[in-house]
Amino acid sequence: MRRFIQAAILTGTLVSPAVAQQDDAWREREQAHYTACMELATRRPGEAFDDATTWEGMGGGYPARHCALAALVELGHYHEAAQGLEKLADLVHADAAFKAKVLVQSALAWIAANDANRARAVADTALTLTPDAPKVLMVHARAAALLGAYQEATGDLGRILDADPQNTEALVLRGAAHRQLDANDLALVDLNRALTLDPTHPEGLLERGIVHRLRGDKSAARADWRALIEAHPDSEAAREADVNLHTLDSGVE
Repeated sequence: MRRFIQAAILTGTLVSPAVAQQDDAWREREQAHYTACMELATRRPGEAFDDATTWEGMGGGYPARHCALAALVELGHYHEAAQGLEKLADLVHADAAFKAKVLVQSALAWIAANDANRARAVADTALTLTPDAPKVLMVHARAAALLGAYQEATGDLGRILDADPQNTEALVLRGAAHRQLDANDLALVDLNRALTLDPTHPEGLLERGIVHRLRGDKSAARADWRALIEAHPDSEAAREADVNLHTLDSGVE
């Protein structure tokens, strides 16, 4: 989980009556502080966390808390961040779209904390707020897939692709889910579409190689995995591809 969505939570219905009475210059300074803090969280999260906690102690409110939680994610404190983001979504006075975005952040943190059950539950809540939001459907699909609910995942991803047929991430994830359901022909259709859109997509190449191997086309599997290793040599997908290549070349299946 890299960047958090930077919503303007110092404006509109997200501010308290007391904050709403402040002058425009003060509001602009607070908004600038929030934006800078959120950006810092992705680069130097320790500094961002210190800044956010100090700011919160001086009355920074929900924007400061959001930045502190974003920094915690980057620092790897996923469980604490996930809980905090879930609580923030419940407390903040905001519209449904913003609350759903914060819940997505929480769900992704729960996934990083290896709690897919909690991630799916949080994503379920987000879906009640914004039923057709692609990012909500995507995180719900990821949590479902981690739990082995692949049919549920393909349903979520199908809704994304109905609205956006060129969503590469959705195509790759649905292809992976189809493979887990032993629907290799459907998996190959999705993965071919994804790799037409993004020929070096790492997970796409990894998955298509696996599907080729399952279909008995070892040459095509090797080609995809070698292309992946060449394009993304330091990625986790490339490491998996390298293991698969060694297994394939050793004759051990």
